[in-house]
Amino acid sequence: MNVGDSVMVPRTGGGYSKGKILEVCQDRAYVTFPVGETFRGNPIDPEMKGRMAYKDVAIKNLLPVDKEEM
Repeated sequence: MNVGDSVMVPRTGGGYSKGKILEVCQDRAYVTFPVGETFRGNPIDPEMKGRMAYKDVAIKNLLPVDKEEM
């Protein structure tokens, strides 16, 4: 996986969100993804909706997104 790749990012609640890799360092990636209905397992404040979240994730936990799905 490389910087700029679209991936499915694991969420704290067990689901996935579509995101993008911002940085790769060894076996980890710094990714961004849109805030959904929850953030860090808790319901969001309404003003958080539409914002981007950032997360450090083990590359093995990211799922690649096919170019057709982007």
